[in-house]
Amino acid sequence: MDIRKLLLFVITVLAIGSAYMVIRNEARWPFEWKKGLDIQGGMHLVAQAQPTDDIKIITPNVMSTAIAVVRARVDGLGVAEPLIQPKGQDQIIIDLPGIKDKDEALRVLGQTAVLTFRAHKGDFPSGKPAPKRKPVAGAKVDPRDGDDWVLTGVEGRMITTARVDPLGTAWAVTADFDSEGARILADVSRQLLHKPMGIFLDNKLISAPIVQSVLDTGNVQVTGNFDAKQANELLIVLRAGSLPVPLEIIENRSVDASLGKESVEASIVAGFIGAGLVMLFMVGYYQVPGLIATLALVIYGFLVLAIFKMVPVTLTVPGIAGFILSVGMAVDANILIFERTKEELKGGRTIYAAIEAGFQRAFSAILDSNITTLLSCSVLFYFGTGLVKGFALTLAIGVIISMFTAITASRNLLHWALESSRFKSPKLFGVALPSKIR
Repeated sequence: MDIRKLLLFVITVLAIGSAYMVIRNEARWPFEWKKGLDIQGGMHLVAQAQPTDDIKIITPNVMSTAIAVVRARVDGLGVAEPLIQPKGQDQIIIDLPGIKDKDEALRVLGQTAVLTFRAHKGDFPSGKPAPKRKPVAGAKVDPRDGDDWVLTGVEGRMITTARVDPLGTAWAVTADFDSEGARILADVSRQLLHKPMGIFLDNKLISAPIVQSVLDTGNVQVTGNFDAKQANELLIVLRAGSLPVPLEIIENRSVDASLGKESVEASIVAGFIGAGLVMLFMVGYYQVPGLIATLALVIYGFLVLAIFKMVPVTLTVPGIAGFILSVGMAVDANILIFERTKEELKGGRTIYAAIEAGFQRAFSAILDSNITTLLSCSVLFYFGTGLVKGFALTLAIGVIISMFTAITASRNLLHWALESSRFKSPKLFGVALPSKIR
């Protein structure tokens, strides 16, 4: 098998495989791609980090930790394909496609989620809870809570795992502590036996259960007459961890899914009309090469869509626009090649020689234009936000695949067509010469 037949075999396998990947398990149109916020609707939030007494300057490390915590909380909400990224030095963009309970999302994302366990001052041993005497391991006064409660040294950062458990008609969250937390918890509970222990979330008392026994198993049950939804929200923030600084939601915008649906439908119709007109022009003007370009364009479309599913690419309206634009660029590459081929035919070359010369002469122009486009895509992807990044990514994938289909697929398909004598007339290449050139 020569190299050209091998390449044709590879192209055929890629075309069939990508077509199968795109069409399989799809019961309706448009296909079930991963959709962005602008298509399926949801929430667009911008959160701003707030300095505290302990952290007066918002550093990149603080922001990276905050983003990681926000991402973990969003995962707990079950949001598919969220967008979480920094904006400036102290803001976070949070896009939540398809979110159902927007109030729950705001509560979960807005909590700093600093969980602390505290003892009432009046219940401290000897009644003197001054930090210097350390009546309880790690105890200290928290000035933000007045004179009623004292920190006991047990904090949410020591929690390793958490789960939701039914508690009669209510729900509770059971938390397991690491070795340090388990040791302090046992010491604290021993000294506070039959006395209340306050459980605080972001300095707000959520419950104060009576310590019934020494908590020496390394776990504690957080109660507060929670319903299932409230218990799940607490579980999410405990698993995700505490934010290093509070976040204030400075922008809260809902996106209607109907707008995205209309945009997608309009984009699909425009794409089909545009592709159809391009194919008709290519076949009418370039004849045999135009027919080959149309076939290569179909292969191109299936390859790009298959890669969108493999990556996977989150489909947005700008992303669809990037794909449609890349289709035009794929056709443009074929036009450059065919025009160069026509010039060679008019110069008296044989069809085989003209095709080879046309590809060689057009290659540098195609390469230069695609490289500049890819550089532009890189800049847009690096500096842009969600929707701009979607456009840049789909356009870049399309440009890279168009290089393959224009240089490899079209070329080998043309040579395959020329194995039949009926396609060897220059007239079928849009060139009016008096005789066949073999």
